[in-house]
Amino acid sequence: MIWKRYQNELIVVIALLLMLTAYFYKQSQANKLDQTKQEVSASIDEIAEIIALKNQWGDPKLSTKIKKVKENIDEKDIKAFTIKNKKLTASFSDLDSKEMNKIIIKLENIAVQIIKLKVTSSEEKYNMEIKCKW
Repeated sequence: MIWKRYQNELIVVIALLLMLTAYFYKQSQANKLDQTKQEVSASIDEIAEIIALKNQWGDPKLSTKIKKVKENIDEKDIKAFTIKNKKLTASFSDLDSKEMNKIIIKLENIAVQIIKLKVTSSEEKYNMEIKCKW
């Protein structure tokens, strides 16, 4: 008998519970969709960056660009400069600060990974060892 008396109120409460459940489900699915969109856009950005780096590192003219590093340096200041298997090993001595900075800036502007950069100074002159790969 109590059921008969409160039947309409019970239907309204159940309908409200179903509406609230549907609302929270919709919100959670919308949040998951937004999160997925953000992850996909971040992945696309990473893939684009990887492709750009791969194109730079795979450039066949990269070795010739690296050879230009020793252009403005006296031959007497170059101890060693070898390029083997996409690796550069270079050693310079008695460089002034401008020459040393030019070398470092040129290498930073080329798509190489600097493995070793050792600079020692002695009275306004610098000795430098560089190892790079690409």
